[in-house]
Amino acid sequence: MSTETPAPELAAATAETAPNEVPGAKPDEPLGAPGLAALKSEREAKAAAEKRAAAAEARIKEFEDAQKSEAEKQAEALAEAQKQLAELTIAKTRAEVAAAKGVPADLINGSTQEELEASADALIAFKGAQEPQRLIVPSEGRSPDLALNGDGLEAALRKAVGAQ
Repeated sequence: MSTETPAPELAAATAETAPNEVPGAKPDEPLGAPGLAALKSEREAKAAAEKRAAAAEARIKEFEDAQKSEAEKQAEALAEAQKQLAELTIAKTRAEVAAAKGVPADLINGSTQEELEASADALIAFKGAQEPQRLIVPSEGRSPDLALNGDGLEAALRKAVGAQ
């Protein structure tokens, strides 16, 4: 076997075309009716093949599950339950720390109580300590403009309804 280099014309033609392109074909040239029909049939065949592959994977999974022993099934269920317990424990701890520190729970992060408290402290240091919100009554210390049990209320209602 010899290790000859290809002719320069062939090398140039190979370099200009992509691996999936046909040499000499124009990329902007329309496919035409036969080309579109072939493309449509290929796409349908691909979709059918993907559907068959998904069904085969589902049957394989079903067969594997049927072959598992009861102990393996229980071990998987236990692992899933432990995972959920860990997630819920972290969420509960996050909510407790957020309530105790007075910061939003979604802004603190960590997986242990110490990490969550350190994150909350860092958030408080960044934002500054919050003072408790005071309730504000807008008309505090003033008499009401309209008495609720007097003739003024009745007159205002008559005026609003249009009755004299």
